[in-house]
Amino acid sequence: MDLITYKALDTGPGAPEHPSRAHRALHWLCSLSPTAVVFMVGLSLGLGAVASQVVWLPMLVIFSIVWGATLLALAGMFVRWRTSLPARHRVAV
Repeated sequence: MDLITYKALDTGPGAPEHPSRAHRALHWLCSLSPTAVVFMVGLSLGLGAVASQVVWLPMLVIFSIVWGATLLALAGMFVRWRTSLPARHRVAV
C-alpha cells in the first residue's frame, strides 16, 4: 500500500469518527515517508558512533531515544510494505 492510500484512510469518507490512540499511532507510523526513515537511520548510526566513544549519560539517553524511534519507524515501513490492501496507483495525465 502506498503513502497516499494511508493518508486517505485517515481523512476519507470511510475514516472512523473517533479513532483510538493506537489506531492513530499505527497510521502515523505507516504514513512516514521513506526519506524520513532513511534520515532517522543515518542519525541513529551517527549518534551510535559518537555514543560508543563518549561515555556521557545524556548522549546515551539521546541515542537510545532516537534508536527506539527509528525501530518504530522501520516497523511502520515493514507493516506498510506487508499490507495486502489494494493501493491507489498514481497515473500521469
